[in-house]
Amino acid sequence: MKRKTKRNYKQNNNKEMGYFIITDSNWAKLRNEILNLAETCHKAFGERSRHTDWLHNGDVCRLLNISKRTLQTLRDNGTLAYTKIGNRTYYLPEDVERIVTKVEDRRKDARYRGHTI
Repeated sequence: MKRKTKRNYKQNNNKEMGYFIITDSNWAKLRNEILNLAETCHKAFGERSRHTDWLHNGDVCRLLNISKRTLQTLRDNGTLAYTKIGNRTYYLPEDVERIVTKVEDRRKDARYRGHTI
């Protein structure tokens, strides 16, 4: 059985894409190669490389009890390390834990001055 995929959308250069035909056996080979590559990367980079270990913006805001704008400021001034993949921003849990005391100190200082963060 052959898989037939029609790609009939236009790219930025306004050229239409044609058909791409792949047999079931070739699809299985390609799939296995991709899975093997993923397993090799996982072995090479270890458990820390797993995407699920990273925190998203909302997770960090809830953990630190801060606004999205404050989180942006922490990124901008280099207080909090982050990684961007596509349009998403990710944080390592240990980086977030490292700045908890800094955020608490800023919160206390702001309260002393009559402000909030």
